[in-house]
Amino acid sequence: MASIGTIFAKAGLKGVDANLLTAIRGIIMACVVTLAALSFGKLSYASLATLSVKQWAFVIASGTGGACSWIFFYHALAGGPTLTVTVIDKLSIVFTAILAVLVLAEGVSIQAIIGLILVVGGTLLIAIPWTAITAIFK
Repeated sequence: MASIGTIFAKAGLKGVDANLLTAIRGIIMACVVTLAALSFGKLSYASLATLSVKQWAFVIASGTGGACSWIFFYHALAGGPTLTVTVIDKLSIVFTAILAVLVLAEGVSIQAIIGLILVVGGTLLIAIPWTAITAIFK
């Protein structure tokens, strides 16, 4: 679904300000997520009241980070090729893994490290022009 969202967004960005598109998308997503939570019986005053101040702070920080991510992504998408922008955006997987180790003290397997290295390598192969890559080895 994220892929479809990106393709529709890129098609919709033609002649539209990236901030406007991001705001509209955010409103639509908030409505859909709210309806889903209501339909599953997960959104109520009682459930909101159970959240601690610390949990609220983390939810607010997470939402702010996600919103900034969208803003940066759509600005990049408006001016760059879809494939390059999307693959660079997916480097967030690598940063998430690093932060999970540093902040959450989660472990990382050798298999995961190899996978993350391949993600970085693949991103470089897609994002950097081939002429620039071959120039390194000349």
